[in-house]
Amino acid sequence: MPAPDPDRIHPPVYGPNYGRAQGWPLVFLKPLVESPFTDVGEYTYYADPVDPTGFERNNVLFHYGPDRLVIGSYTAIAREVRFLMGAANHVMGGLSTYPFPMFGDDWLDGMDLFAARGFRGDTVVGNDVWLGYQALVMPGVRIGDGSIVASRAVVAQDLPSYCVAAGNPARVVRMRRPADDIERLLRIAWWTWPRELVTRHIKLIMGDDLDALEAVAPVRETP
Repeated sequence: MPAPDPDRIHPPVYGPNYGRAQGWPLVFLKPLVESPFTDVGEYTYYADPVDPTGFERNNVLFHYGPDRLVIGSYTAIAREVRFLMGAANHVMGGLSTYPFPMFGDDWLDGMDLFAARGFRGDTVVGNDVWLGYQALVMPGVRIGDGSIVASRAVVAQDLPSYCVAAGNPARVVRMRRPADDIERLLRIAWWTWPRELVTRHIKLIMGDDLDALEAVAPVRETP
């Protein structure tokens, strides 16, 4: 059987709690997003039984640029995960944090709406990441490949690859694999494989035999 079509917004979902009766609560995000400031990889999905196609409207807040939201491939985003983007920031270096220029008229005269906001850069979520229910990702953070972010965690700083993070602010609770395994997994980077190769080796990708997965990985040229 071929792999699912990554350009299909509503993929077929199998299981007792999914299907047409649930109103297709899951979407592939890549074909859905429209913002020029958002980039999503193949097979990354968002699950929400209420309004899954409203992801950009409901879940990516203050997304006016210039910072971008970059999400890798094969990432799972649970219901009500929020991404707070840099335009939400207020100027904090003055005596008041009130955003006077935002309301225009004379309050905008000679002012720069985005001056001194201190953008931290793009928000980047890696590949094969699992973001739990109602997690909040703050502006400019980077979440490494293979990480798990617990339900209602507030990610306010960068997270390393293959960690489990929880809390407010989110802290690394544990690493999913030993350091040597993580290095090998990042080198294998199965999420970059052709989808046919991924389909052929799903059992290995979902399993726990790293040696076997490494044995079928394409040989990568060293620069």
